[in-house]
Amino acid sequence: MHNARRDAVKRIASTALAVGVAPLLSACLDPTREDRAQRDDVVRALDPALADVLYHASLAPSGHNAQPWMIGVTAPNRLVISTARDRWLHEVDPQNRELLLSFGCFLENMIVTARHRGFHLEYQLVGTSPATSEILDVTLRRATPVAFPLESIQQRRTVRSHHLRAALTRADVQAITAPFGDHAAYFPFGSTRATWLAEQTIEANRVQAYREPAQRELSEWIRWADDDARRERNGLTPASMEITGLSGWYVRHFMTRADVMKPKFREQGLDAVRAQVGDYGGWLVITSADASMSTLIETGRLVERMWLGCRARMIAIHPMTQILEESPFRDQVGAQLGLAGRVQFLLRVSYIKEYPAPVSLRMPLSRLVSTL
Repeated sequence: MHNARRDAVKRIASTALAVGVAPLLSACLDPTREDRAQRDDVVRALDPALADVLYHASLAPSGHNAQPWMIGVTAPNRLVISTARDRWLHEVDPQNRELLLSFGCFLENMIVTARHRGFHLEYQLVGTSPATSEILDVTLRRATPVAFPLESIQQRRTVRSHHLRAALTRADVQAITAPFGDHAAYFPFGSTRATWLAEQTIEANRVQAYREPAQRELSEWIRWADDDARRERNGLTPASMEITGLSGWYVRHFMTRADVMKPKFREQGLDAVRAQVGDYGGWLVITSADASMSTLIETGRLVERMWLGCRARMIAIHPMTQILEESPFRDQVGAQLGLAGRVQFLLRVSYIKEYPAPVSLRMPLSRLVSTL
């Protein structure tokens, strides 16, 4: 009986998705980010301005939305930014390369929000290897405020669907690549290099989907049920994976970690990737001179700076990292694209007609901040 009811619900959800009903229902069926993780005011010992700085820093992107940062307050104006080892991605990011890039995004959010709130922020790299816990030592001093549109941090998000197959204008390409100097390259849809990236992205996703430890790690970071989402406040949700409407309702009530390990789920994921690399504007490839900790953090800062300006230009950003996570693809990508340095980001970039609201979970400051 249960299986029959489940199959019936699944057919209804699939039909709704096919006829276009699902998007109309998404708002009433899926909790919003604010429902899941209200802006946190429970760290009452913090200066409200500092709490706001840390809140906006915590909106940075990270692999599987693991949010791998911890903040130790050692004095009213001193912070130590550390990694949370239980939020490392051992299978897809064993060297913590992506973790350090996400710390750069976190740091960029922190710096611009600190300026906005009237702080001058200085930081020093204290980590000696990607495996060390403590990464940054931060000092804040009162200064004249420098206004920054904080809504660009609040509204930043990954956009996977509804990309338009139109190349970015030369002006927009110049604008988004300017911070990187010689370390950014744009390849429009249909170009030889873009086609190679699309094909290899499919193959790298196939390798990763059938690499059991990587797929198991993914399954552990998906929060199918609303109760899990509200409890953990990190990881991937149906909404952040853009599974909405009746389909979203179905997976939130019936999908489990075990389902992620089944061939059907893996193949559906590959079908989604094929659709994504079939419609887009182009690829933005970000490189760095080396892979040192300081360089990775600074590269992350630049990417976040670029990302925060994309919504105003109606440019969607979708990181597709599997090429950089799987062998032999990661060893070939730079040479195949004719790029010097180390490739750090592969971003699918396109214009979109409407920018969706952010929906990714965020942990409250009470779980991220400690006083030492």
